[in-house]
Amino acid sequence: MLEQLIDTLKYHHRQALICIVTLPGWAYIAFYAGLVVLAARFLSKFSFVNVVKTIEPINSIQFSTDEGPISFSELVKQIPEFRTGAWSLMNPFLFHGHLQTMYAGIRRFRFVDRIYFGREILTFDDGAQVSLDRMISKDKFLDGSLKEPQTSVLPKSTRLLTTAERKELDESSKPILLGLHGLSGSSAESYIRCIFSRMPEFECMVLNSRGCGKTVLSTPTLFNGFWTYDVRETIKILRARSPNRKIYAMGFSLGASILANYIGQSGENSGLDLAILLANPWDLSQSSYTMDSDFICTNVYSPIMTVPLKQLLLTNYDKLKEDPNFRKLFAEQFKDVYYLVDFDNAFTSRLFGFNCASEYYRSGSSITKVFNIRTPTLAINSMDDPIVGGCRQTLPIRETLLQPYLVSVCTSLGGHLGWFKWNNERWYAAPLSRFISDFHRRSLGAATVDPAALPWKRKVVDDTLVH
Repeated sequence: MLEQLIDTLKYHHRQALICIVTLPGWAYIAFYAGLVVLAARFLSKFSFVNVVKTIEPINSIQFSTDEGPISFSELVKQIPEFRTGAWSLMNPFLFHGHLQTMYAGIRRFRFVDRIYFGREILTFDDGAQVSLDRMISKDKFLDGSLKEPQTSVLPKSTRLLTTAERKELDESSKPILLGLHGLSGSSAESYIRCIFSRMPEFECMVLNSRGCGKTVLSTPTLFNGFWTYDVRETIKILRARSPNRKIYAMGFSLGASILANYIGQSGENSGLDLAILLANPWDLSQSSYTMDSDFICTNVYSPIMTVPLKQLLLTNYDKLKEDPNFRKLFAEQFKDVYYLVDFDNAFTSRLFGFNCASEYYRSGSSITKVFNIRTPTLAINSMDDPIVGGCRQTLPIRETLLQPYLVSVCTSLGGHLGWFKWNNERWYAAPLSRFISDFHRRSLGAATVDPAALPWKRKVVDDTLVH
């Protein structure tokens, strides 16, 4: 029986060889062309080679320098990694946006780019408190003579600044780099530390949103992607303390949405010299649709992202219940909230004057304010970001061509706040730190642009009118 099977296989093998030998030449060409096409399609979907495409405006703003005028888009392209066609090898095991995103969420990077912060509590006119975590050296962090009594529980690598330390930092001549973290994040996030650890010549600080980073909530109000009051007031304070220092701001994910909304609302009065947006969900409605239409996003990311938000409500319940609307919403809907859109429908939208999440998403989408931006802005997005979505419907591709103050760098691989290279370093850390440093060292003059090249400026409603 076995011998008969072997003889049959040998016969069919000989017949197959005869057929292959007698094939015409065009059949070989078609066969190998098909293999190339299949390989190209596989690499386009599952590849660990990251390729960059930079979209620059038709008429970019110009800066004056000692060597002559230079455009903002030229400044960006002087960084090799930000040029169209630049490529880099990413972690071969993270060859898809979902894998990059999951790895960013699972691994903590506690001992990578480890830095220390001194915390300052800022109190605004509405009675709200936020914390400003300012990077300090390890020696200063461990110096017991400088420690103030801790009035609340703080993150492990953070302590309160003394009055003398705050004064010393305010009198520094270093440029300021202000970071805005993502949803329910803090200054401890690895996607922030990888930049700060490379910038000792800057005074790096992170604005922790209300209730985040173990910041005590002092008013019954939280935050959202449209809420720019906190960043506006923080920049006012920094400008009042240090009117002659350069201030650069960078936002990550939801923090990028807040920053983009802020510079779009503020126009010429942002108080910033440069804005950088990483993984910004430009169109919140489209991002919500992208998440809802993807199995992994719906059943993995959305529930996981909702857990810390629900915990934020529980932790600050005693303060939030001072708002009668919150008490009613909490009693009726908290137990039924499982997904991010559920949370936004039940709490985020309703507590800020919107009727539902859809209205909040449409009003809070920073893509609607792109043409009001008057701050030099660099946006970095990944085309395989499963949360933001990477297409012309979700990213300001056409808008960038018409907005002189904006340059968009799009990568083929990176996921959401991932961008892990072959050695697990984040791809953007080194080139972005060089870009910010070069931008500052050039002592650029005021940005100028041909008035005819400026896009029409729409009237933007201040977010403070809708809460």
